[in-house]
Amino acid sequence: FTAAHPAVDLSLRTGTTCELVEEVLADRIEGAFVCGPVDHPELVEDGPIFVEELVVLTAPGVASLDALVRRGDVRIVVLRAGCSYRQRLEALLARRGVLRPRLLEFGTLEAIMGCVAAGLGVTLLPRGLIGPVWRESGRVAVHPLPAKEARVETVFVRRREGYVSSALAAFLEGVW
Repeated sequence: FTAAHPAVDLSLRTGTTCELVEEVLADRIEGAFVCGPVDHPELVEDGPIFVEELVVLTAPGVASLDALVRRGDVRIVVLRAGCSYRQRLEALLARRGVLRPRLLEFGTLEAIMGCVAAGLGVTLLPRGLIGPVWRESGRVAVHPLPAKEARVETVFVRRREGYVSSALAAFLEGVW
């Protein structure tokens, strides 16, 4: 987009799905890429833009997610509240009988991956975020999920009644 439209100043912010949706609703940003689906009457959802596969990451010695659950005392290593992957991990564990996992909360993916590799807990991330340093070196074990639990869509949300600037219109055209 920036190569095709060099006169447009593009600002990129990161945050949890909940934080970014709130920013859009408050008119502080024009739109956001978030984990979908997003069902809000004041928002338009475009997409899916990306479809990814979620996987559970554990220390290398963990044989499976079921084995981890049977062992008990499950700790999750996650981003702050409002992160859609955190919510999905908590729901996934609840379906397997783990209603209140212990919690380690961090602000970066690097910290999360380091804690998982050290055996301090488990996390849930898109497979595409797991770089070769983690995957190929055997520092973490990657556990696939059933298709229904693994599929995650990234969508673009914007205000239903919001003004669509020429820059945003061009951006939306380029995304498809």
